[in-house]
Amino acid sequence: MNLYLVFCLCFIGPSVSFPDTEFLKLQRELNKQKQRLDVFEKELRRNDNTAINSVLPALLAKRDYEGVAFSATLSVAFDSSGHNKPIPFDSVNANSGNGYSPSTGVFTAPQAGMYMLYTSLSVDGDDALHAELQKNGVPQCACTSTHYGSGSCMVIIPLSVGDRVLVKEIYGRHVRGDHLATFNGWLVL
Repeated sequence: MNLYLVFCLCFIGPSVSFPDTEFLKLQRELNKQKQRLDVFEKELRRNDNTAINSVLPALLAKRDYEGVAFSATLSVAFDSSGHNKPIPFDSVNANSGNGYSPSTGVFTAPQAGMYMLYTSLSVDGDDALHAELQKNGVPQCACTSTHYGSGSCMVIIPLSVGDRVLVKEIYGRHVRGDHLATFNGWLVL
């Protein structure tokens, strides 16, 4: 083993550089930079910077703001033989604010504001489909699709805390799965 190590060091030795003056220079420079950062941080803490102090309350208020957004798709085909049923988009990609329920397909607004809502649906087979995006049971926009096609609608509407939004199939019955049907929304203002 020792003979092998000696052989390796002799063979590779000339190409390996152990700590040299360049490395030591870099290490000294790094230590100087660390000392400068420490001095700068102490100086910032000591000074009464009115510009920072005037912005700080607004920044702290923004820190408590939580964005609201959701995105869900339909992983398996939805057969609504009874018609007039909410479509439960079961595959959730995002749910910031936890307002969307994949088991019911209903988004309940956790925060008041102006929301952008979008749905896109594909029909399975030779069926035709008509669906509505509804707020508290009132249609906001509608989309239709026929013969393996897709339809979509988008609205920007105000929602209050607790308002319920869903996509309801009105007629037709085979909404295509395979993530070809989507329901998305986000708080704009």
